[in-house]
Amino acid sequence: MSSSFHRKLIRPILALCLSGLLASPVQAARKVRAVFIQPMNMDHAKALLVAGDKAVEIELPQRNFSPEVELPDGDLQVSILSAPPPAGTPIPADAPRFTLPESWSRCLLLFFPDPANKVFPAKVIPVNASTADFPKGHTLIYNVTAATIHARFGSETVKVAPGKNVSLKPPMAGFGDYQVAIDCAFPGDKEPTAVCRSTWQHDPDARQILFVTPSPGYKVPRVWGILDREKPKDAAKPKSP
Repeated sequence: MSSSFHRKLIRPILALCLSGLLASPVQAARKVRAVFIQPMNMDHAKALLVAGDKAVEIELPQRNFSPEVELPDGDLQVSILSAPPPAGTPIPADAPRFTLPESWSRCLLLFFPDPANKVFPAKVIPVNASTADFPKGHTLIYNVTAATIHARFGSETVKVAPGKNVSLKPPMAGFGDYQVAIDCAFPGDKEPTAVCRSTWQHDPDARQILFVTPSPGYKVPRVWGILDREKPKDAAKPKSP
C-alpha cells in the first residue's frame, strides 16, 4: 500500500523531560489497545504513547489487539515515539499525534504505515470503543482499497466506499452462526466480484473490526478481522488467600 494512499486515507508540548516516565504510575484512566495494520517491517513492535507528563509503552501486534494499557483521564493530546528523547529535548514536531477526548473511556488505536515519517513510521486512527459508542457485538468495517464493498452479514447489508468505514449492527442477538457474502467493485467494473462466501460465528461479548485491504499480486482484496474482548474488571486483581 503506497504512502500517498495512506496520506489520502488518514488526513485528518512543550519541551518535556521524559527520563524515567516509563516508571511513573498512570492514575486511574481509560483503557487503550493497538494493532499495526500491514507494517512495512518488524522494527517497531512497540510504541511509546506520551500524554503530558505521562508515558506508557504499548505493544504493536499485526493480527491481534495488544494487551490493554492505561492513559490518564481528561482531554489528551497523545504523541507517538519509538523511545524517550534525551532529557530536556522536546518531542519532535513531526511525531505522530492523536486526540483522546475526555468522554472516551476505551480506545482502539489502528496504526497504518507511513514510511515518510522519520520519528515513527505510522499514522494512527483512534477508534472510540466506549460501550455507548461502539457496543459489544457490533462490527466496524474499514475499507482501505480503491473498490466499493457490498456485503451482507446475516440479515444486515452494508456498502462501504473506498477509504471509508461503516458501523454495522449485530447480525443476531446471541451466539450463533450467520452467513456472510462480500463483493467488491472497482471503478470501471460492470459487475461486482465475489470476495467472500462463508459462515461466521457471532460473539455478542466482542467488538469486531474488519479490514478490507489490497492483496499484493491479486485484484480481489483481502478481508480479515480482529475481535476486541474487554478484560474482566476483576481479572487483574489478586485472589484473596
